[in-house]
Amino acid sequence: MADAREIGPRRPRTRVLPARGRALISADLHGNFADFEALRRRFEALRAGGDEVHWVLLGDLVHGPSPAARARRPALFDYDDASPELVEAVLELRRRHPDNVHVLLGNHDHGHVGGVHTQKFYDDEVVTLEIRCTRAQRAAIRELFGEALLSAIAPCGLLLAHGCPDDHIRRYADLDDVDLRFEANDPYHRHLLATFTRSYGQRAEVTRRLLAQISEDVAPVQVMVHGHDVDEDGWYSESEHQLSAVIFGAPPAAKRYLEVDLSARYAGASALREGIELRRIHGGDPETAGG
Repeated sequence: MADAREIGPRRPRTRVLPARGRALISADLHGNFADFEALRRRFEALRAGGDEVHWVLLGDLVHGPSPAARARRPALFDYDDASPELVEAVLELRRRHPDNVHVLLGNHDHGHVGGVHTQKFYDDEVVTLEIRCTRAQRAAIRELFGEALLSAIAPCGLLLAHGCPDDHIRRYADLDDVDLRFEANDPYHRHLLATFTRSYGQRAEVTRRLLAQISEDVAPVQVMVHGHDVDEDGWYSESEHQLSAVIFGAPPAAKRYLEVDLSARYAGASALREGIELRRIHGGDPETAGG
């Protein structure tokens, strides 16, 4: 099923956004097309208003809940898994806006391009998804995730990734040397690949050291913004230097994303204000994605 080859020549796995315009930051869509559509409408509305707008998707675009999970927790999981259609829609959006749509790799995505096969809802979610895909859909999955980034920096002070990595990274550019085939890397690059795609929240002092290293190396960053975790409140912060806006695993009314001013400076998680930067996907905030 999943092709373990690195797709094409080695490509950059990091990006630094410009210090102007706005950025939408969303995580963990897990095949939910309604959530994707709400965010896409917001992205297109901001662009129509003349703003320079970026959209950073923090990984785990695929692998929706099983029928058993939908029945067990309908308030959280009762939606159709549209993973193949969502991947195709993201690819099409990126083709239209290649400099403004940035896809980061999540651990669920990684299984389709050389990573571990996840087992959240099925014994092998990679095989379960690819069996029901057409050949073109499987190719689209490998194209999108084979080209995915491992991290991005928003110059307003945010370090972005799917996981919440530790402080072992030496240089930010070392991520560009990572091979998506886990075993093709040396131990150091295997660690980077694992922590940027699979790690959960770190202790505050570890996150502070990580941010200090990236700040000295590339650009000042004060907050680690990541996905991967779930919270029914729609967001959580373990410390002033870490925040996750939650989509998957939150009820629809609580699902959050970030919308930030790239020319601003956010000194900590508390600077990302409820209803201003930390926004609800499906209504409840001024000019939200769904309302």
